[in-house]
Amino acid sequence: MWARALLSCFGLGFLPGPTGTYASAATVGLLVWLHGPGMGPLDPGIAVAVILGSVVTVVLGNRLPRDAGKADPSWVVTDEVAGQALALSLAAAVSRSGGWWPVLAAFLLFRLFDILKPGVIRDAERLPGGLGILADDLLAGAAAGALVALFRPLEFLGA
Repeated sequence: MWARALLSCFGLGFLPGPTGTYASAATVGLLVWLHGPGMGPLDPGIAVAVILGSVVTVVLGNRLPRDAGKADPSWVVTDEVAGQALALSLAAAVSRSGGWWPVLAAFLLFRLFDILKPGVIRDAERLPGGLGILADDLLAGAAAGALVALFRPLEFLGA
């Protein structure tokens, strides 16, 4: 019972609709509330979200029964917490002034990569157990953060 509560972020994963987007938005909201939009890559909330989301997903995800062939049930959202926090961490690492553009870009790009799962991101889902549940989200977060880094010159243009 407690494993389902943790993996679903205390019921967030059981809401109707796009549970991954809800978890990503909640992660962004909480981290902005804790650290502001100009958060740094090593701010404690970001590190805790990446580490705790990852550990919970891998450890408890390994114990999930494989319901109807679904290796990554939609109600498990701790993987989105870890991936979104990683995207924010990388975005914050490259942002000179902080602000909202890296936060918004990291959120939108993470959701895009997590939904579309291009290339190696889709392949990562095939890993066994909790690692397969988590790996695609960490790769989506890394890709999103890397793309935000590529657009860092926009800051110098006043964007």
